[in-house]
Amino acid sequence: MLADEYGYQVSGGTAATHPGVYERLRRERTAARNGMLFAVVMVAATVAAVKWVVPVSLNAGVAVAGLAGTLAFFSGLGGAVGLAVTAPKLTVALSHPFQAWPCQLEETKDHQRLILLLAPDGSVARELDSAVPDTVWHGTPDGRGMLWIAGDLRSQCLVATPDAKELWRAKGRPYGASPVAAGGTLRAVEDELLRTATQQAFSAWMQ
Repeated sequence: MLADEYGYQVSGGTAATHPGVYERLRRERTAARNGMLFAVVMVAATVAAVKWVVPVSLNAGVAVAGLAGTLAFFSGLGGAVGLAVTAPKLTVALSHPFQAWPCQLEETKDHQRLILLLAPDGSVARELDSAVPDTVWHGTPDGRGMLWIAGDLRSQCLVATPDAKELWRAKGRPYGASPVAAGGTLRAVEDELLRTATQQAFSAWMQ
């Protein structure tokens, strides 16, 4: 594991074993499934309206069918998108430990957000494409801080703030693809951040 090569901490269990992570992802999955179930119910309501209400009142039947159909479409779409987002996060959380990484948050010319995983000397070890939440983006001074990463750094990853208060997805980016990485090295990782990554990242969890 790459984090081991730099002496960064790796959690003893999978990401899902961190308090609250599995429960949160399971709630997200349940909400997405409920959305799809509601869509099925609305489709049934649409069919019922066409079959039973239209013969009695055309206007009422069309109104009920239209409303139910609209609700079915949007709730089904939301549920499908929710499952597509949550399922990979849950799979990664159940299969991989968290790695503690000093990171630099950057933005490309086309305004896509990047997470640069840093070696102790400031060189870019890996790059991740990621829709970093605004709260994390704006709450990270100068873009430099600590993040927990689970998964294969070349592909799908689960990213968390320390203590896993925020969870989101990221995807490995071709090595050297960003202008920052192509430029070589950023400033070296600060001593306090390096100490956290190598000694203290998961101390509270492990107690």
